[in-house]
Amino acid sequence: MKKQKRVSYIRKPFAKKSFLSLGLSVGALVLGIIGIASSVMAAGQAQLNVAAVCFCSLIISFVSIGYGVLSFFEKEKKYILSRIGIGISGILVIFWIVLIIIGIRG
Repeated sequence: MKKQKRVSYIRKPFAKKSFLSLGLSVGALVLGIIGIASSVMAAGQAQLNVAAVCFCSLIISFVSIGYGVLSFFEKEKKYILSRIGIGISGILVIFWIVLIIIGIRG
C-alpha cells in the first residue's frame, strides 16, 4: 500500500538571515574576482591593496557562513538562500586556504 504525500499550501517566508548570508557570499565572490583579476593583470606582482581585497573576501566568507548557520535556527522558514550562501562561501574559504598554503609552501 502506497503512502500518500501530504501537500502543504502554506507559503513559508525566507529566513531573514539567509538574505544576509547570500548577499555577503556574493560580495565576497565579487571581491575575490576583483583581487584575482588585479593580480593577473599585474603579472603576479600585485600591490598590497590587492592582498587586502582578497583577505577581506576570506573574512566576509567566514561571516557569511556564520549567518547562514544562524538562519537555520529560525523556525518554519525557507532555507534555500542560506544553503546557496553557505555553498558559495564554503567554496571560497577552501579556495583561499589552498591559495595561502600554496603561497607559503611555494
